Amino acid sequence: MKYAMTSRERMLAAIRMQPIDHIPLGQLFHSTVTGTPPDKQWNSQFERAAIMKELGLDPTIDIWLPTPEPPPEIQVRKWQEPDPDGPYPLLCAKYETPAGKLVQKVRKTPDWYHFTHYNFLPDWEGNAHRPKDRFAEIDLLDDWFTRRYQTPLVKGPEDLEKFRYLLKAPTGKKRDEWLRNARKAGKIAAEMELLTQARRVSVGDWFMWVCLIENFCLAMIEQPEYVSEFYRIVQDYNREIIKLVLEAEPDVIQYRGWYDTPDYWGRERHRTILFPKIQELAKQAHEAGALFCYLLTEGYTLYRDILNEMDVDVFLGLEPLAARKSENLTLVREALKNKCIWGGVNACVTVGRGSDAEIEAAVRTAVETLGPTGLILNAAMYIYDDDVSWNRFLCFVNAWKKYA
Repeated sequence: MKYAMTSRERMLAAIRMQPIDHIPLGQLFHSTVTGTPPDKQWNSQFERAAIMKELGLDPTIDIWLPTPEPPPEIQVRKWQEPDPDGPYPLLCAKYETPAGKLVQKVRKTPDWYHFTHYNFLPDWEGNAHRPKDRFAEIDLLDDWFTRRYQTPLVKGPEDLEKFRYLLKAPTGKKRDEWLRNARKAGKIAAEMELLTQARRVSVGDWFMWVCLIENFCLAMIEQPEYVSEFYRIVQDYNREIIKLVLEAEPDVIQYRGWYDTPDYWGRERHRTILFPKIQELAKQAHEAGALFCYLLTEGYTLYRDILNEMDVDVFLGLEPLAARKSENLTLVREALKNKCIWGGVNACVTVGRGSDAEIEAAVRTAVETLGPTGLILNAAMYIYDDDVSWNRFLCFVNAWKKYA
């Protein structure tokens, strides 16, 4: 079937709340889904995009932001040692900064190490398999969480000046290499007539990566000056990174708010701490002609009036089963009537385990409640290989084709 719009035109029109020929299906993946036929498997995001285009979908090409890592002048040592309090060894790193040293130690639990650690930070081709010579090391940040983080990178206010020295945008050859690959990805996207999105800049999520979660949550109440300075450092880094990213001219910059959820922040702290910083990043993107996406996993219903005030073009991740089924699609759409919503259906439960009828009902509800204008259908957040099989995914695609 020949469509009236290219995929990129359709996605841009949906984000801008303009007329479209049909509702796009912009599905995000982490890997090849279970049971994918041999001729539909992919080894890069570009192969995946070609396969999804053949199915009629609207895939995006990702421009992955540079991996946060210490600048070359910072001396780094990495090693392993036994954990005196547990059965798993500790992965350790020490960073020598002009303000003093920072040490982090992470428990090498098998569930995280073998299934998550290796693919946390994808490269420009979308592949996320850590090189073998770095497999036994930790990077500056990762989703370790409290039970694995024996010694966090940032333990309190005393570490902030040291932390500041670690957050620098790449320079020299690393900067040139990143920009070259980013532009190459953009060129491929242009040839395929697909949308590009630069992933991902973050604010709130940083406390999950470099601090002990419970200590930082207490600090939000007891040490507001510390929290304010922590995020000032992060925001300085964000501005540098976005300035670099905008040289690659992406269509969309994606802000990652995976942990901007009410369980951690609540309405008051979201508005006072996160809101102004996200607004600043959105303004920086808009001034350069890029659109701005806010990836949020939970909290749309509770935050809906706050979100409506934000200069965000598209919200990614709304689905009805999040936060113990507390998301109300009708209320969210009423509040965000002038904003594009990229989501609508739960991935792992509805698409992964649902019957044909349940998947179709979920798609129909999403389209009727959130669309047709300003909707990009998506099984949120992502489709993982062990969550959704190929035949369940195709059932989702067929339901979308019926109602799009």
